[in-house]
Amino acid sequence: MKYKIYKYIVLSLVITGITSCQKNYLDVSDELAGGLTSISQIFESPSYTKRFYGNIFTGIPDYSNMVRADWDGGGQTGLHNPWTGMTDEISTQYGDNARYTISPKNSSNMGFHRWTTLYTLIRQSNLFLENAKVIPPSGTDAEQLNQEELDKMVANVTFMRAYYHYLLFEQYGPIIIMNRSYNDTEDIDIPRSSIDEVVEYIDTELEKSINNLEPEPYADDNYKALPYKGVALAVRSKLWMYAASPLFNGKFKDALALVNHDGKKLFPQEDLNKWEKAVQSLKELIDYAEGRYNLYKVYKNGQIDAETSIYELFQKYNEELIWTTAQQGWSGMDGDRFERRATPRSEPNGLGSTAVVQELVDDFYMNDGLPIKKEDFLPSSPLYKEAGFTEYEGSSIFNMWINREPRFYNTVFFAGRKWHISNREIQFHMGSSNDRSGQHTPNGYLLYKRFNRRVHKTNPGVSNVFRPSIIFRLGEFYLLYAEALNETDPTHHHVLKYLNLIRERAGLPTLESLNPSIVGNQELQRNAIRRESRIELATEGQRYFDVRRWMIAEENTGRQGGDFHGMNMAGDYSNFFSREKFETRVFETKQYLYPIPFSEMQKSKALVQNPGW
Repeated sequence: MKYKIYKYIVLSLVITGITSCQKNYLDVSDELAGGLTSISQIFESPSYTKRFYGNIFTGIPDYSNMVRADWDGGGQTGLHNPWTGMTDEISTQYGDNARYTISPKNSSNMGFHRWTTLYTLIRQSNLFLENAKVIPPSGTDAEQLNQEELDKMVANVTFMRAYYHYLLFEQYGPIIIMNRSYNDTEDIDIPRSSIDEVVEYIDTELEKSINNLEPEPYADDNYKALPYKGVALAVRSKLWMYAASPLFNGKFKDALALVNHDGKKLFPQEDLNKWEKAVQSLKELIDYAEGRYNLYKVYKNGQIDAETSIYELFQKYNEELIWTTAQQGWSGMDGDRFERRATPRSEPNGLGSTAVVQELVDDFYMNDGLPIKKEDFLPSSPLYKEAGFTEYEGSSIFNMWINREPRFYNTVFFAGRKWHISNREIQFHMGSSNDRSGQHTPNGYLLYKRFNRRVHKTNPGVSNVFRPSIIFRLGEFYLLYAEALNETDPTHHHVLKYLNLIRERAGLPTLESLNPSIVGNQELQRNAIRRESRIELATEGQRYFDVRRWMIAEENTGRQGGDFHGMNMAGDYSNFFSREKFETRVFETKQYLYPIPFSEMQKSKALVQNPGW
C-alpha cells in the first residue's frame, strides 16, 4: 500500500543538497531542463507544483529499517532506524551499525547523518512556501491548484519544515535555522543558533501548524503519512522533552563551553521551568487523544490478552498509532533485512544474525511484575531462576527465560523455543543447525519483536506482510507524560496512573501494589519510568536518544560502552547456557551528541563543531 501523497514525489525533478556554503541550489533533469529555466516556472504548472510538494515528504523517517544491507541497495541512513543497532538493544554483527559500537569514532567516519538530506528538504520547503500560488485552469488543460488545496499544502509544508528542524535538533543539538531560501548571490555560511533559539523557532512553527493542519486523524489509510493536528502536538511534546532533559538543559558540562566564533553560547544553563512546558505540551496532546486514540488492547473472556495485544500492536493500523508511514524496511524473506536476518538459519532462507543483547534480556520483568534482581524501586522476583530447565510449549527451556512478562516473549527469541511456522525447536549451540559454522547470531538470541508470524519462506508461503512503520504511538507519550510530571510534581497521581496503564496492557501489576513506598518518591519513580520506557519501546528507535538526553550512557542503567553478553556460542548443549561476553563496545563522552558532518566543517568558516569531535 502506498500513500497517495507519494504519487507526487518528484520523478524528474532533483533538488541538490544544500550545505552551509554550497552555491548550487537547483538542478533539473534533462526532461525538465528542456522546458524550465527558473524556479518560478515550476510554480506556473499545477503538476510540477504538486510534484515539488510531494518530494518534501520524502524525509519522513522509516523506523522499521533496522538492518543495514548495502549490497542490495537497502542501506540505512539517519532517517531509518540504525539507532537500535547502535545502542544497548541489539547487535547486528555486520554493517556500520556494528562497527560504530565497537571502535572509536571521529567526525570523518560517522555515518547515518541527517544533515544534508534534511537541509535539502528544508530548502525545498522554503521555496514552496515562497513561490507556490493559486493556478487557475488555462486553455484545454483543466488541471488547477485552487485556494483550498493550496492552503492545505502550505499548512503541511510549514509543519514539515519545523519537523525537519526538530529531527536535526534531536541528532546535533544547536543547528542552523533555515527559515527562508537563499539565492546564489547570498552568503549562506551561517552559524549555528543556540538551543533556546532553535526550540523557540520550532515551537512557534509548530504552533502555526497546530492551528492550520487538518484537525482530525485521517481515517483513510492512504493518507496516514500526512501530518494533522495530533502529529504536530506530538512533535511539540517531544521537542520540549528534549529541551527540558539534562543533555540540552545545562547538565552536559562539556557543551556549556561551546560558543560560536563571535562568542555566542550555544547551550543554556539549567532551567527547570522547561519541564513545565513539557508537561503542558504533553497534557495538550493527551487531552486531544481522548476519543481519538487508545492503547491497543485485545480482550479475551473480559480480560486483556496481553500477548495478543502486544503482538498485534505492530502488525496493523490501530487506534494507538498517531503517525505512521507505509515506507517499510521489513523486506520479507526474499530480501536481506529484518525478517530474513531475524529468521534462524535452520529455517528456509533464514540468516539468523540479528541478536538481542543479554543486557536487554535481563531488563524485562518477570510475569509477577518484578525485576530479576533487586532495584531501588522494586524488590527482586522470587520466580526468577538461572539454573536448570522447565517444560515450555513442549520444549525444555532454560529457566532464565521461564515466567517472563509477555513483552519479553514478543521481543526475544531464545534457544529451545519453537519457530512459529515449522514448529521446529531452534538451538544455537555448537553442533546445532544455527551454530557458528555460517552466518549466525553472535550471542544465541534473535530479535522477534515486530516479526509477522505468517512470514516464512515456504512454497507456497507468505514471504512478506505489510505493516505500517510507526513514527509515534500513544504508549510512548503516556511514558513521556509520566516522566515530565515526575520532574515537576512527583506527588501528582497521574505519574503512576499513566505508567501503570502501560504495565496493565502488558499484563503486569501496578507499581504501588508491589512497592507502596514508590508513591511520590521522585527518584524511585524516575528509575521506574526509565525502565518501563526501556522495555516498552525496545528497538523502536528511541532508546539511543533517551540514554543521551538523560545523560546515563556512562552509568549502569544506560551503559553504552564496555562488555556486552549473551549465551556461550562456543559451547555445546551442556555449556551453552551460561553468560559470556561476545563484544566490547566503545562509548566516549563526545557521543552524547552527533558531530556536524566533517565535509560541512571543511566548507564552512562559520560552523563550530560539537564538543570532543
